[in-house]
Formats: sequence, C-alpha cells, structure tokens
Amino acid sequence: MVYQSKHTSQPWRTLVERLEKPLTGLFVTLGLAVVSLPNGSVQGSELSETHLTANHEVAQQLVGQTRGQLPGRSVEQSGQRLDPRSLTDGVYLYGQSPEPEQLGAAYMVFEVKQGDVVGAFYMPRSSFDCFFGNFEADRLALTVVDSYEQTQHPYAIALDTSSSVAMAGGETIAPVGLEGFQRIDELSANDQRILSTCKTDHSN
Repeated sequence: MVYQSKHTSQPWRTLVERLEKPLTGLFVTLGLAVVSLPNGSVQGSELSETHLTANHEVAQQLVGQTRGQLPGRSVEQSGQRLDPRSLTDGVYLYGQSPEPEQLGAAYMVFEVKQGDVVGAFYMPRSSFDCFFGNFEADRLALTVVDSYEQTQHPYAIALDTSSSVAMAGGETIAPVGLEGFQRIDELSANDQRILSTCKTDHSN
C-alpha cells in the first residue's frame, strides 16, 4: 500500500487531537503521554477538564506545556528492577491493533540499537512522523519530528511490565512491552521504507 506525501497529515497531531476524549481513555487506548518541557505547569487532572480543538496554535501549546501522567506502576511501586535495554537490538513493529494496516489505528515501526531508538508513527493511507529516543526506567522517551513543520515534540510511552517471567535462580523479571500497543511480528515493505527514511533523516 502506497502512503501519501508526508505533507498530507501528521499522525502525531492526530494523537494530540484525540485528547478531546477523556484523558484516561487516551492513556488506556494509546499508552501515550505528553512529556512536559522544563517550564510545563499544567497537571493531568486539569487537562481532563480541558477540551482541545484542532487549532494549530492550541495543539502546539498543548505539546509544549502539558504534563501527562504515564499509566502503569512505577518502578518503586512494582518492586521490579527494569533493564532499560530489555527490548533487545532489532527492528520492531507495534500497533494499536494486533493486525497490520487497520484504518484508524496508529502504528510505530522502529529500530533499537544499544538502547537508542529511531523510527516512526504512522497511520494507514496517511503520512508518517519520524521519532528518536531511548529507553528509560519506566518509559520509552521519544522526540517526534513533525513531518510538515520539522518541529520536534516530546512524547513518552509507558513500558508494560504486567507479565512476569521466572528465570533460573529464582529471579523474576518483567519483559518489556509498550503500553497500549501490541507487537506485530512481520514488517511490510512500507514499514521498511518508512524506517529507512527516518534512519536516514536522523543520521543527517
């Protein structure tokens, strides 16, 4: 399936506009939280009473000022030690839907290399927005590059450690997933093309 020009729409902006729904709904279904800039002051509880429009300035103000609370338990609460590189080096495809190419669903394709991540958010029959970042203790911290304006916006995806695996010696570890996304095993030619484009852009 051929994607339209990168200038048609911005998947990251679509995700921001979905904050018009209840804030908890966004976090449960997307697992995405906007990470505040240093001067961010708006709390998540305040945002739950705020409705956003598709207005360009309002969307950018949200990204710049919102402090989102990540879903799931913190490392201290869970009592589990997370390895920030638990997602081993390789190429991954995750989606809101477990099936690829579902209209209205967001997907992310990315490469992990020594804890660093480069990839893209995309929606079928739409454009894609590249991102880069790294794994932290309880989140995947990303910087998303708006494909139209080439501006950068911080995002974070909570790590899902709800399933435990017993290892030799009695140690229990929590395999890392991405909150709100499901892994898809096979990448399409378009996934590879998108990833290659973002890797090239990031290296320049």
